[in-house]
Amino acid sequence: MLQRSFFRNLLDGQIGRANRYNASSSCQPTDVTHILFTNEMPSIDPDRFRHLPIRSTGFVALFLVIAAINVGIRVDAAEPVLTDDRLQLTLFAEDPEIMTPIGMAIDDRDRVFVIESHTHNPPSGYTGPDSDRIKIFVDRDDDGRADTVSVFADGIHQAMNLAFSPDGELYVVCAREVLRLVDEDRDGVCDRKDRVLQLVTEQRYAHNSLLSITFDRDGWMYVGRGNTGSDAYRLVGRDDSYVAGYGDGGNVIRCRPDGTRLSEFATGFWNPFDLKFDAHGRLLLVDNDPDARGPNRLLQVVRGGDYGYKSMFGGAGTHPFQGWDGTLPGTLPYIAGTGEAPSGLIDCRRSALPKDYQHSVLATIWNENSIERFELDPDSATLTGKSVFLSGDQDFRPVALDCDRHGNLFLTDWVLVDYPNHGRGRIWRVTVKPGTESIQPRDSFADYQLSDQQKQIGKVESMEGAAIVEQLSLGNFADPIVRHAAVMRLSAEGMSDAREACLGGDASLRMVGLLASKRANLKNTTLIRRLLADPAPEIRQAALMWAGESMELSLAADISSALRVQPVTPVVLETYLAATELLTPEFIRAYNDPAPGKANKLPRSLDRNVIVRLAKDTSLAAEVRSLAISRFDSQLGHDQLQTLVGFLQGNSDPLRIAAMDVMAQLGIADQSKDELIALAKDPHCSVAVRTHALAAIGSVQGLDSETLNALTQDTSPQVATQARRTLRAFQPTVADNPERPRSRDDWHAALAGGGDALLGRHVFHSPRVGCVKCHWTNGRGETLGPGLAGVARSKTRSQIIDAILAPSAEFPPQYQAWMVLADDGVVHRGLQLDHKAGGAIVLTTENGDNRYFKGEEVEAYQALPTSLMPDGLEQLMSVDELRDLIAYLMTLDA
Repeated sequence: MLQRSFFRNLLDGQIGRANRYNASSSCQPTDVTHILFTNEMPSIDPDRFRHLPIRSTGFVALFLVIAAINVGIRVDAAEPVLTDDRLQLTLFAEDPEIMTPIGMAIDDRDRVFVIESHTHNPPSGYTGPDSDRIKIFVDRDDDGRADTVSVFADGIHQAMNLAFSPDGELYVVCAREVLRLVDEDRDGVCDRKDRVLQLVTEQRYAHNSLLSITFDRDGWMYVGRGNTGSDAYRLVGRDDSYVAGYGDGGNVIRCRPDGTRLSEFATGFWNPFDLKFDAHGRLLLVDNDPDARGPNRLLQVVRGGDYGYKSMFGGAGTHPFQGWDGTLPGTLPYIAGTGEAPSGLIDCRRSALPKDYQHSVLATIWNENSIERFELDPDSATLTGKSVFLSGDQDFRPVALDCDRHGNLFLTDWVLVDYPNHGRGRIWRVTVKPGTESIQPRDSFADYQLSDQQKQIGKVESMEGAAIVEQLSLGNFADPIVRHAAVMRLSAEGMSDAREACLGGDASLRMVGLLASKRANLKNTTLIRRLLADPAPEIRQAALMWAGESMELSLAADISSALRVQPVTPVVLETYLAATELLTPEFIRAYNDPAPGKANKLPRSLDRNVIVRLAKDTSLAAEVRSLAISRFDSQLGHDQLQTLVGFLQGNSDPLRIAAMDVMAQLGIADQSKDELIALAKDPHCSVAVRTHALAAIGSVQGLDSETLNALTQDTSPQVATQARRTLRAFQPTVADNPERPRSRDDWHAALAGGGDALLGRHVFHSPRVGCVKCHWTNGRGETLGPGLAGVARSKTRSQIIDAILAPSAEFPPQYQAWMVLADDGVVHRGLQLDHKAGGAIVLTTENGDNRYFKGEEVEAYQALPTSLMPDGLEQLMSVDELRDLIAYLMTLDA
């Protein structure tokens, strides 16, 4: 463990040098020893030390002290602001009475039960309790402030959320178990903890294990599980019923309150942080998003629903077998996109908010310091309006929502952006001002007021197969939720004739038949082979997915039939290649290994000859062939290299550009520098081809810059600009414009609009800027940082600008930087993959390597208040380059 005496010894004789550095920083010389022996910390940017040697200099010692103590100066944040002047906000409780609060539930006596987290992610040397607590807050005089605070339960590890059952029993969902907390004598103290569910998995990160819990009016318990970091899992009930998986997405499971009759209810989530039933009996859920598949989602969850995400295919969320918005065959859409990191959810019918809120739900948006309001159509649950309900500054981090019997709304507030436990916390109360016409608060377990959609689902679930087929043939069941109910009904035993009738209809009916047949028998290879030759590309896409997911090796020789029917779209080709990766003996053997490791690390590879054949196949569209070219890898043989050169010498722009991208990515552009120079100089080539050639030339060693100098005067402004930028690799003094913004506002003004996306693509992939070293997009790049293939769908232009200017201001928790001080005195930074028994740590270092540290090798470790993305990236680019880069990122909406 990290000890202050260690840092005293480390600093011995070094403080003078540290103080000389501090003279130009915000930390005064006397602060060094002051930090060591108090719990006060000045503000300082750890990235200032990135350029320093990573040995134990005084500079690094000071950095380690700051990282290790990890205590911020307390600055009382401004009160959050309600957007509705009919409402009022009061501070119900704050630290030290409540610290790092997460889940909350209010009982029928208006006692506010709150999880006080101490084991969520404690920093080294944390002095708080060694277990989580559940505290009870009571406002006896109704003045909006808690009068009494008591501990209901402790001895709990990584608690996430709370819920009361219809019987009034309190349940807590922890990362790897669900406990029923029994107060036998009703004295406000838990007497017994009964484990009703247990999650067995190698995953130890609390944010992607068991997360959320709720009950329906009939007493069924619903628990949300995250993606478990792609580790295998087994969720076991008290009667030994279980739900197990490997490589699937997060799911919602259903069971009885005693942990029996466990079954999967829905799947395809990233990390479902909260779920609640609304007044219509609809199960609503908020889900965080993968790296590149925004936005975060508000979902209506139904039995058997698949919401698209599968952890086997990585965190980017852009694999052909992954979906997010309901467009992938067999997946369901979301109601609305939310802000970043939705954490809590409530139906406004539980509250006494103004009457016009009665068809709204609220969701806490942790990473955007706000609560959002979603207005829903009462019959269909479609979105009719969205607005901000409450917002605060950077030290407002709302998590959980609940209401008391009177409809007063309560919310927990984590306060700081720091994920490690930090000792701050607040609870707020929202009430209605006198004279406002308000909702009559509804009890959580009152009778549901079924919507038209719910009634229609009920009818479908009792219909005969022929009647369902008839309704589908007439174009009914257009609502995707109702249509899904039809698929579920047709997948039942005894519905084979109805499924076959669907398969004989139009493409829409055939899709229903395919999805129902897949649910009925995943291993139906005869039907899969038949559908691989379907004339509709969307049916072939779904059939390819079915083939891959079946893992029936006998289909490996058959799936190419999907490419023999026109049209072959890029989506069909990508799905074909993905299915090919799954239908190999190596992958299937690894998947079925009793101790398989992470599913997203299983060996998936393509036969290079298959890719070359596809790239050369002139019967395929150029866009499709270029996708095949992009899959060429570093194991290029002579024939593949000559194939790339042949594409350069051809006349197809997509094939030329794809070939140049591969050459630049693999560092082999110097082997074709004459062809690249010729393309760059040729005025008859398109601007896209010429600029790509210039970008690829930037990786050529020892190039004579005379050609580039000439092209800086080219008649095409884009070619001339790219020539100047490429020339900077050889002559670093060449710059586009010397004037630079000085403040954040100046940068936003300079970057608010404009930019050239084509040139921005080259900035993204340039070695000088280095975006591609950490980020993946359009088949190129690395995965140390978030994938960006869909960043324009989840981020605004302003948010993208801020993410570049201040990368550590807001970032997903899985990209928080960690520091490990090894016993040889070397400091390592990276992403923590796992914290194993005996103090061992697995770290993905900044250069992308996975490093295993034995417990005895670790002198100290600490979560840092930063992401791995470095500050100062804007200093590597001209203003025009940065503007172009942002324009390119704004085109990434895959």
